[in-house]
Amino acid sequence: MSEIDTLVPVPEDGKITLSTGTVLVLQPLKARQFFKLLRIVTHGAAPVLPTLQFNADDSTEEWVQKFLAVVLMALPESDQETLEFIASMVKPDGLIEGRKLNKADEQRNDALWDAVEKDLNNPELEDLLTIIEAIVRNEAEDLKALGKRLMSMLELAKKTGQLPA
Repeated sequence: MSEIDTLVPVPEDGKITLSTGTVLVLQPLKARQFFKLLRIVTHGAAPVLPTLQFNADDSTEEWVQKFLAVVLMALPESDQETLEFIASMVKPDGLIEGRKLNKADEQRNDALWDAVEKDLNNPELEDLLTIIEAIVRNEAEDLKALGKRLMSMLELAKKTGQLPA
């Protein structure tokens, strides 16, 4: 078990229990969620990004620590974007899906979503950090790989004169 796993445990089932008792299921990061995450980082942490050294040789644990620092520094300037991102990355546990729903199923699903919306409208600080940490940890390998690809693209653009050195 790594240091990060100790600090930021990611449940194997992808579920997070909030302080209110609401259970959330983490969703995979896709394009729209990625854009929301970029909006958080670019709005809130743009001034400090050049000072952080993300290296292709960083271990996943090092990369997670650096990226969490960026996201956490961005939160005060990106409060609405953060709440929208979190809401897009979770769903309530126990949703009835995959079949035509009857009225009782729809009411049950609506009640689950209502609880999530209530809890995420102004979440407890502990819950906010738990969710963000779990998302970053859960998506770390993919985000790190994407970061490496973007870094190599930018380096190529600089070498070919498409970007200033």
